[in-house]
Amino acid sequence: MFRQLILLRPAATVATLIVCLAGLRLGFWQLERMEQKLELAAEVVKKENSQPLYANDKKWTVEEALHHRMIAKGTYLADKTIWLENRPHPMGRDPKTGVTVGFYVMTPLMLAGSKQVVWVNRGWVPRDGLDLTKLPQLITPETVIQVEGLVFEHPARVMSMGNPVAGAEKVKIQQNLDIKNQEAYLGISHLPFILREISDANDGMSRQWAPLTTGVEKHQGYAFQWFSLAALAVIFWLISGLFRKKL
Repeated sequence: MFRQLILLRPAATVATLIVCLAGLRLGFWQLERMEQKLELAAEVVKKENSQPLYANDKKWTVEEALHHRMIAKGTYLADKTIWLENRPHPMGRDPKTGVTVGFYVMTPLMLAGSKQVVWVNRGWVPRDGLDLTKLPQLITPETVIQVEGLVFEHPARVMSMGNPVAGAEKVKIQQNLDIKNQEAYLGISHLPFILREISDANDGMSRQWAPLTTGVEKHQGYAFQWFSLAALAVIFWLISGLFRKKL
């Protein structure tokens, strides 16, 4: 019976096969993404619970420091702060203002006893809904401080339309942080990663960072949808073929 259905409807059979294979491939890809997130979350937890690294000790590489807890001592270059726009609140919504989208506050920290800078993601602040160019007032220490955080290669990135314009590193509000461009602009050696602050500083910024497993359920849902599409394509091919055969 199946042989007849295949031979009598070659075009429909090929189309069904393409849809089925695409659905299966995309479904398994979503499961792979889910596993990658779970593995990353487990790696971060393991490194976070280990002894912290000290940013002032040496010129750390990304491979050495990635996802480790790190302590940095130095002075903020407050006037070089960059505001990364279109960032969702770490927990979905700001409990104080109800705002869901705002800025990540990125400030370079000049490390004490060295000529190096490490960029610190100090947290999230809401954006003014009426004046999008207005920047919130920050409480930034002017003395030498100690910042503790987790090492990431870069802040969570958002899609950028087109190529960055010349001189974009001088703009206060940006979409993404380019460490190499900032290093050339400031003329100071940079550590090749950012520090996502977890210090308990009373500066008005939200640091309720979402768990790295956030979105796992989304990948499961997408995988189910793709597998369902593959199954429905086969069912439709079979039922339509049997119905046509009876006619």
